[in-house]
Amino acid sequence: MDYFEGLIKGLGKIGAKVLLGKEEKSSETININQMGFIDIFKIVLKSLYNKGNYNEAENLIFNELEKNNSPEIYEASCDFYNLLLKKSDEELLKNNFSKEEIYQGLEDIKKFKPNNVQ
Repeated sequence: MDYFEGLIKGLGKIGAKVLLGKEEKSSETININQMGFIDIFKIVLKSLYNKGNYNEAENLIFNELEKNNSPEIYEASCDFYNLLLKKSDEELLKNNFSKEEIYQGLEDIKKFKPNNVQ
């Protein structure tokens, strides 16, 4: 197995853990080649959230909304901010973020809301 194949297999395991909430079983692997852009976006966003890289996640969100204003990207972005709202002020500040930034982010993404999203 070359380096690239190993990387793809590793991303499949991470994808299974993040998207499906479960560890890989010997007979169960997600094929990264079958994953779409939205799946990968959600994995990266969730990873940044889990690591406390909220500013980097926010940058990713707005870059993607500018390029790909799809309902899936918009909804994943809303989900990210709603998860952040559950964090304490102390935890947010520890990761260089604040409730004010969350509210501002939610307000800013409204301009990207696709017509077919309620």
